[in-house]
Amino acid sequence: METFTNRNGLKLAYKFSIKNPEDKRIYIVLQSVFFDMDFLIYSFFSQNLEVNTFRFDFPGNGKSDGEFTYAGHISEAGDIDDVVKFLVSRGYIVEGIIGHSKSASVSIIYSALYGEVKTIIAIAPVFFKGLIPDYMAQRDAIINSNGEVLRYAFGCTRKMIQEILKIDMKYYCQRARNNIYILQGYDDENIEYSDSLEFVKELGGRCKGHFGLNCDHMLTGVLDDVVTIISQIIRDS
Repeated sequence: METFTNRNGLKLAYKFSIKNPEDKRIYIVLQSVFFDMDFLIYSFFSQNLEVNTFRFDFPGNGKSDGEFTYAGHISEAGDIDDVVKFLVSRGYIVEGIIGHSKSASVSIIYSALYGEVKTIIAIAPVFFKGLIPDYMAQRDAIINSNGEVLRYAFGCTRKMIQEILKIDMKYYCQRARNNIYILQGYDDENIEYSDSLEFVKELGGRCKGHFGLNCDHMLTGVLDDVVTIISQIIRDS
């Protein structure tokens, strides 16, 4: 297993998928919360996109050092920056980032804070409005009322909820510095389709494309279609 060390001294596991050794352009493929870089969606992208790709596990995920967190969006944007610098040090030109779910939102935060790549493809990013924040806020209120700090079945704590509820995606969208493409499933059970429309609105001219997909959050049945869309974005970028 190959690793590099991030700014916090944690060793993060990674894998290259090199389609053309003479081409130093590369795309970063990011895994979402609960998954690692070898999960079906992300390995499928690396295998089927006709570009060089780089996958890695965020801290606390897969084979990387660190503790898992359901939150950590700002620190993970820093991890992306560390990856970009690591790849540049190896002679690569980082053309873009492909993120899904949590990592799609983190990619947009990265764009606002660092913004050193040309293209970001954000698949099912969450705008932190509607169902998910309401649910989290309700759970947080229950914890506050009975004085307990609970860990939920999906590994999220009260502290993580409070961190997530402070994320202002409007702020980051309005400060994004890359060309951003949004892909969202109409039948996404985790993130409402209307979230994607919020991104389009707040990104303004930075949003270069918005694609609705006939699928759920895990892109069931449309992975080939998503690869086709991403391939076209890469060709047009």
